Amino acid sequence: MISSKIFESTFLPAKFNGPKSSSKIMIVMHGLGDHKASYKDFALEVNLTGLDYLLINAPTPYYFGFSWYDLPPAEPRDGILNSIEMLERLIDELQAKGYQDEDIFICGFSQGGCIALHTFLSMERKFAGVIGLSPRIYLDKMGVQEKEIHRETPIFIAHGIHDQAIDFNEVQDQVKRLKSHSLNIEFNEYDMGHEIDISEIRDLAKWLNERL
Repeated sequence: MISSKIFESTFLPAKFNGPKSSSKIMIVMHGLGDHKASYKDFALEVNLTGLDYLLINAPTPYYFGFSWYDLPPAEPRDGILNSIEMLERLIDELQAKGYQDEDIFICGFSQGGCIALHTFLSMERKFAGVIGLSPRIYLDKMGVQEKEIHRETPIFIAHGIHDQAIDFNEVQDQVKRLKSHSLNIEFNEYDMGHEIDISEIRDLAKWLNERL
């Protein structure tokens, strides 16, 4: 059983057909005003043999859930940096429990996807993969510390063309900028709004399964 001293967390162990231990784990981060319990069904839908899940709550209470950072017109940068620092400490915790960097997927929806991407971009480590589902990306505020090792981590980004909260074209432009740094990004668009769609989950499961 994996737990965290840094975040409120729920650990969902991998399901196996035989007696073996999982070697990979996916950190899952929710969107604004949500909480980790909402993502149990997401993990069950992904439902891959050999992958553990660690669902975590963002650090700041926000109405009936939690927030990773303040929304504009407030300045989001300080909250993003704080969440990045906490996630880096969580990754160190997982290493102490036996997971290597290349055993760890970092996944998030909306604000959680933003934190997943910018945590990866702030670190000089190779991960199993990074997943941003309908993320807002703050390249102008946060930048990209381009390192050769960043090109070795596969990245899955998905966005709805009808997203009413985070404009699709804005995200597409940011992804193009990331690709200009030679990052290994698979970008998928879906006929949906600001949500997680079953076809998106199926594509993600296939992408993950190729990397387990």
